[in-house]
Amino acid sequence: MNAGQTTSVVQIGAGKSCSRAEFFSLLNTYNCFLKDKSHLQLTVQEKAGKVTFEGNLVISWGVKKPIRLQIQDEKQIFPDESTIKSPDPISPLGNKSRGMTRWGEFDDLHHIDELEEAGSTKPENPPKDYIEYESKTLRPSRTVPISEESSYLIRTMSDASLVKMRVKSKKMVESQRNRNHRFSINRHFYNYKTSVFTPSFGATTNVHINSKMTTQEVITQLLQKFKIENTPNEFALYCIHQSGEKRRLSSSDLPLWERLLQGPSNSIMKIFLMDADEQEISLDVAQYLNLEMPILKVILQKLEEQENQEVQRIIAKYQKERSVLLQCLKKKMPFKTETTV
Repeated sequence: MNAGQTTSVVQIGAGKSCSRAEFFSLLNTYNCFLKDKSHLQLTVQEKAGKVTFEGNLVISWGVKKPIRLQIQDEKQIFPDESTIKSPDPISPLGNKSRGMTRWGEFDDLHHIDELEEAGSTKPENPPKDYIEYESKTLRPSRTVPISEESSYLIRTMSDASLVKMRVKSKKMVESQRNRNHRFSINRHFYNYKTSVFTPSFGATTNVHINSKMTTQEVITQLLQKFKIENTPNEFALYCIHQSGEKRRLSSSDLPLWERLLQGPSNSIMKIFLMDADEQEISLDVAQYLNLEMPILKVILQKLEEQENQEVQRIIAKYQKERSVLLQCLKKKMPFKTETTV
């Protein structure tokens, strides 16, 4: 196999291609720009003379219609009966934050004193005679006020960590049951029973894809990642440029190639997940979006004047052609003479 014939050109898709040198130049520039964000850099693979690359694609949320999240999207892990870990599902609005927090899962924890001491420790295996109200330390016992009869205190070996826990009553259990359907996703709430949620506009996430995946496949993978029940046909990917141009990617376009060709900077171009019926904005219209209102009014007035001039020109053109046509018809009509008998 002649390597020069198989690798000198890199196929982009839909009949497009670029030279191997141009491709690696774009790739090196892309990764160099993201040298401080190695998790967003692209990696290249070459098989049978075909070059492919993969990496994380940053996508901004721009949907206006509510999205439906699957209710059973949590996975609780219980490694030990004595240790209970809270669910930690993925959040559609970020990577580093915890994302979702089940309201009510820490209902027992009512208050935590904000005392910070480095040497605070907590007894892992308390003895049988361990008293729940006060720890057996050299400090004198603390008298519990009457107002705290409905609660008990667990004191650790240090005063730096004091946790006040409420005693569950029937009323509290009922209150917790009513709050169990509430979730928080980066401080935004949605109804757990209906699982309806709308992400904040411009919030970013990322999805790991390769250069062969089409727009439809990327949308499908993104919805599957966050357990979204909506169908992929309800959404589309849009490239929004700094100029204001908004261009929709077709279902057969390759988003990772689009990102590479446009460069890695989100300040120049961002890829948004939006509703499928979102309107595009052409470059001709986008160039006016950042202008001041008085300038826009002047431009609009000029456009109206040009429109009126064009209308008058077309009317005059067809009036002239009509006049010429009528003259031709008169010449061809036979001349009738009247005779008397």
